[in-house]
Amino acid sequence: MNRIISLIATILLAHSTFAAEFRTDRDWYLAGEQMTVSVTDQDALIAYAELCDTQGLAAGTIISIHNNKGAGAIELPATLHSGYYVLSVYTRHSAQVSNQLVAIINPLHKSKDDDIEWISSDSCWVSGKGTANLTNKKVADIRETEGHIIRARIKNTYHGNTYNAQQIIPSLSIVGKQIHYFEGKMENDSTAVFYTYGIHGKQPLVLTAASLTGLTLPIEMISPFATLLPKELPHLIFHYKRNEVEVRSLDMQRHQIAITPAKRELQIGDYSDETAEDGVPMDYDETVFGNHPDLSYNLDEYRQFLTIKEVLIEYVSCVKSRKIDGVPQLYVRKENEIYNNNWPAMVLIDGMPVIDIERLLKYDARRIQYINIYGGMYTFGNGVNNGILSFITRSGRLTNYPTEPNTQYLVYEFPQ
Repeated sequence: MNRIISLIATILLAHSTFAAEFRTDRDWYLAGEQMTVSVTDQDALIAYAELCDTQGLAAGTIISIHNNKGAGAIELPATLHSGYYVLSVYTRHSAQVSNQLVAIINPLHKSKDDDIEWISSDSCWVSGKGTANLTNKKVADIRETEGHIIRARIKNTYHGNTYNAQQIIPSLSIVGKQIHYFEGKMENDSTAVFYTYGIHGKQPLVLTAASLTGLTLPIEMISPFATLLPKELPHLIFHYKRNEVEVRSLDMQRHQIAITPAKRELQIGDYSDETAEDGVPMDYDETVFGNHPDLSYNLDEYRQFLTIKEVLIEYVSCVKSRKIDGVPQLYVRKENEIYNNNWPAMVLIDGMPVIDIERLLKYDARRIQYINIYGGMYTFGNGVNNGILSFITRSGRLTNYPTEPNTQYLVYEFPQ
């Protein structure tokens, strides 16, 4: 009997979840300022903080939690209208959501969506009656225990064909001088989920969905936020002291200038060494993949050739190109594995999977610094690969190498 009671208690505790507690560093904010959100949660490793009005998501951040506590910053867009917003904080595996009203003031721009009344005062403070009743509830999800979960939406009906989950191989790779490749799991015929780990901070990544025939399908990351909208928001009354607002406005503008990237934004399919700071790749480390490559070529130690095809012919004797059903593939064959060559190799350039081998073979070899070869059998999604062939450019940014058709390139901020 005691054992049964203990089991019931364990089940109840496993399913009882509590809303995360949080606080902000200020009572009201200027549009363009930074909002710091401090979170306390007894069970989660990652929390999500999102700021919404009745129309949609205005801003958000993902917060890592260590020893039950965490803090994150939300950069408030300078274009936000004046009025109340609702700030919601939650975790994936709990349906409970904590929320509070947050006042945003934009003294520099007027908007048709403004809902604010200005009252001159001896100090700055806000007032308004109402609560943040949300129009929809968050559904409990899988707990993030070791890393960060990313989801993507795939257009599985493409060029007149429809593909099911067993016919799609989704992948997520971090663009850079290291191999960080994650095979996705299809939740259904059009949604892939990636369980990432060991990745922190802002990183450039590529999402790819390939059919078993090698055709790439359109793919797009799904927002990590639940977008919990309030039913209505109270009218904001702002009691203000003019000089205090002016001082904070000047500080806000300095902050905006400081965080504006000095370099041009990243452009899909066209990279140069002058890419934005957010796109700086991690330094080269041949051990990141988990083991040293079986063979490694530093092309600085060899006579330069114009194309990768020439380099493979002249120097890399264990890699051969062969056409299967008219489609070129690269194969890795070591001397002691002469029978293990029925499956092509997984081919990567700066971590991105290569689908079009012909384009790779024509690529300027002078931009390549390392060619690493990993032997053995690898299973990615539903495919089997005999070895991994990794090309690393000098910049680590896919310099002048376009992403594969239909893939998505973006800079994403992983929780620290």
